[in-house]
Amino acid sequence: MAKKSLAFLLTVSLVTFLFIFQTTMSNMLYLYQMGMPVDLAMVLFAASSDLIGMNFHGALPPIILVISLVFFVAFLVAKLLLNWITIEKKYFYAFAGASGIMALVTLFPPLVWDMEMYRGAQSVFGKIYLTATGALGGYIFGINLKG
Repeated sequence: MAKKSLAFLLTVSLVTFLFIFQTTMSNMLYLYQMGMPVDLAMVLFAASSDLIGMNFHGALPPIILVISLVFFVAFLVAKLLLNWITIEKKYFYAFAGASGIMALVTLFPPLVWDMEMYRGAQSVFGKIYLTATGALGGYIFGINLKG
């Protein structure tokens, strides 16, 4: 049980970091396209600021809490379905993680009057990247389960 909890926390932490980093880079790209000077120091400062801001100072719930909830539901459903489906856990958990994050970035905006709350999810590429991070998180969680 402790190993599963640790694997879950590490997975959520990794996906949260990748989620926030992609959102930061999306903002930096926008600023660069608008002609603002963007250097490495600014990117690192913005990334660290977003890491703190999106978890402790935002108007939205902390992103680590949102991703934890999404993964908890996705992995619970995956665990239940694995009782009837014969597929390797790591692949099914990867599918579950990708499905959970994809649901978050595609279904959340209609719930809040079509406002895209996460800048990194505004483009199709952003949604694909975030879905891939969910798949990576699910895969990492799946390979850390025994049996």
